[in-house]
Amino acid sequence: MTKIPSYMVLERMAEEKLSNRLGGESRIRLVKGYDEEILAVIRDIDHRKFREELQYSGDEIEARMRSPGFLCVLIYLDGRPIAFEYGYDIEEGVYFSDSQATLIEGKGVGTTQFALELLYLYQQGYRKVQLTTEELDEQGRALRSFWERMGFEKISENEDGNVEMEMELNPETAQYQYTRYIMPRD
Repeated sequence: MTKIPSYMVLERMAEEKLSNRLGGESRIRLVKGYDEEILAVIRDIDHRKFREELQYSGDEIEARMRSPGFLCVLIYLDGRPIAFEYGYDIEEGVYFSDSQATLIEGKGVGTTQFALELLYLYQQGYRKVQLTTEELDEQGRALRSFWERMGFEKISENEDGNVEMEMELNPETAQYQYTRYIMPRD
């Protein structure tokens, strides 16, 4: 089993990986708690990326930012924010991944970002991550399958068709995230 580095080293590895893939300078920022500037960044990307019924209002995003354990992973490319992933604690040791969006698709931005967040949570002692997703998005992309490839398992399905998913954070799942999505490949 490969030793997983500290979060700071993981963050630098992810920045280098994304910089190479995107052809520019990538920076990752970890934000904890409410920050008005970050609220504006999240709202802008949220409104550019999601259809209207999935968009959160500024008040809804602010309420989430004020939740216990709020954490946001932001990715910047050449100084411009291009992606966010955020969530918060729903009980001790259990994190709810609420929303993720990236303005650049098909280059590993979202998977790298999410794997980095999972590794951070693992290193902080969290034992589970939960999320809710659609089976398919409006473009017909299989969202449930995407999360299953990341290591999540379906725990239930709502009447509205949304799927509740969960991942146990343990040495095996952390190792998978690290070797699959963060570790440099020769």
